[in-house]
Amino acid sequence: MDKPLEEEKRSEHIRQMFNSIASSYDRLNRIISLGLDIRWRKQGIDRLALYQPKQVLDVATGTGDLAIELLEQIPSIERINATDISEEMMRMGREKVRHLGLEQVIEFSREDCTALSYPDNSFDAVTIGFGIRNFEDIPQAAREIYRVLRPGKPFMILELTEPRNYLLRLGYKLHAGVFIPLVGRMISHHGEAYRYLPRSISRVPQREQMTKIFVEAGFREVSYHSFKPGVCTLYMGIK
Repeated sequence: MDKPLEEEKRSEHIRQMFNSIASSYDRLNRIISLGLDIRWRKQGIDRLALYQPKQVLDVATGTGDLAIELLEQIPSIERINATDISEEMMRMGREKVRHLGLEQVIEFSREDCTALSYPDNSFDAVTIGFGIRNFEDIPQAAREIYRVLRPGKPFMILELTEPRNYLLRLGYKLHAGVFIPLVGRMISHHGEAYRYLPRSISRVPQREQMTKIFVEAGFREVSYHSFKPGVCTLYMGIK
């Protein structure tokens, strides 16, 4: 089914925005998250490793950080399909992968997360690292993730969230609303992209809302865990 025109326009705007900040994206992530994104990914990977996946789909891969870390930390993995809508982000990812000699194991391709090209029951795990907030239709993406996963296999999602504690949330809003756009503008010269970031976090379904979407898509044992101080949440579930 074709996307509504407004969704297509927004998707294209997001694609162009991420293309424009690709060269500074990794450095900005380290600064904005105070380096905690590395720890968050490791904790998510540690939980996924219990399932010993062989074939993995990494959706919204960006520059490929999560895909590379998955391969480095989970010995059972034989292949990773890394997908995104931003060609420039994936170009940066391909350079990293080539430098590490992993191009035979990690393959990048442009994919629409709401209409994946892969056959049913193709993967042992699906991962998304800090990208689901950019999806046009999260429920449809959840159904596609369910479709391409093999029975009994997990998804693992990491996403930024707003703290529940009132005082922490105030501090977070100051960080997200002032510090992130300022640093983003200084380093990437693209202030709009880093004004978009806090807006995208505030509007994405969080915690119970997100787990409900995946339960409705058919998943079981869906759970979430927010890392202190609540600015990142891990979601997992089983087909």
